[in-house]
Amino acid sequence: MTRSARPEIHLFEPSGYAGVFQHACRLGQLLGESGRHVVLHTGHEHEKVRIDGVDLCPCSWWPRDRRGGARRPSAIARRFVCRTLPHLHAAVPPGAVLHVQGIAAAGALTLLALSVGRFRDRLVVYSPHDTFSRRGRVDGALLRLALRVPHEVIVYSHADVEVLRRRGLEGHCSPLVQLVPAASDDERLAWRNEWRAGTDVSVVLFAGCIRPEKRLDVLVESARQWPANRRLAVVGEDRGGWAHCAELAHAHGVDVVARVGFLELGEFAAAISAADLVVLPYDKASQSGVLAVARQLRTPTVAANVGGLRELASRTFRAGDPHDLNRAIDAQLACAVAPDPSLDEDLAVTMHLLAYRQPA
Repeated sequence: MTRSARPEIHLFEPSGYAGVFQHACRLGQLLGESGRHVVLHTGHEHEKVRIDGVDLCPCSWWPRDRRGGARRPSAIARRFVCRTLPHLHAAVPPGAVLHVQGIAAAGALTLLALSVGRFRDRLVVYSPHDTFSRRGRVDGALLRLALRVPHEVIVYSHADVEVLRRRGLEGHCSPLVQLVPAASDDERLAWRNEWRAGTDVSVVLFAGCIRPEKRLDVLVESARQWPANRRLAVVGEDRGGWAHCAELAHAHGVDVVARVGFLELGEFAAAISAADLVVLPYDKASQSGVLAVARQLRTPTVAANVGGLRELASRTFRAGDPHDLNRAIDAQLACAVAPDPSLDEDLAVTMHLLAYRQPA
């Protein structure tokens, strides 16, 4: 079958919220602006976003409420197999591009989506967003297997390109474009008031999912040595890391102003814009949507020197070392130069079209 020069592009991000979804939205916008017909297949409870030039298809059942315990992932998997995969098979025409985004580190579902996509002469592209699994050895093995199923792989850091090469694979590297709404002065002021931070207080912010491997505890340890005019703020959804960090802060007398829970994109971006510095003390990472958002909002960042974080951060420190983290925080807060906000969106479109085997 002869492939059209500009076949339909179907992006698939099943959850409908958080960083990978917001990336898929912006990518869809950019591809639409380049003259491509783009469909974004996503979760039924997706964030309310306006993405002109993109057809939004809420075909995936992926509830945001995480209180269902073990029943929630099994229910998601069951509907994914029985409803979403048959829908994708019917909705993505022969010759089209199917670009699978992330799938929340669920190796088995990723493998199924990619495998089904290979039928009917479709070009299958995969962006794992994380080249490692947070869910154990079996899931990690499935993820590594999934990387061998698509025709092309796109990653969002040069560090992940090297990870792929060590596994005998090749990947395209693209800037990590993100949907980033502008924050108003009133929205920034509201966050500063919530953080009890006047103009004489520097707010150091941890933003995003609070997982054990994201090492908020290292930031709490560093805060023990902070001057009185520096405040630690936390915003994000708890994924198993908050209780320990809250206990640690209480034990050390560290004042943490936290809003623990999922934030819609506008509020999240406003928090990053209102902070003086965003810190990512992670143990492991492929790249970071938080860093990409902060860079576009011109908020300085400090990140652990792991994975692709060093490629976007304003300054780095030795992972796991609170003393070196303090050095980096002091140096960055003393620096009057705002970070370069540029992410090359034209290059992102070019690299995706190259993976899709389409002329720019």
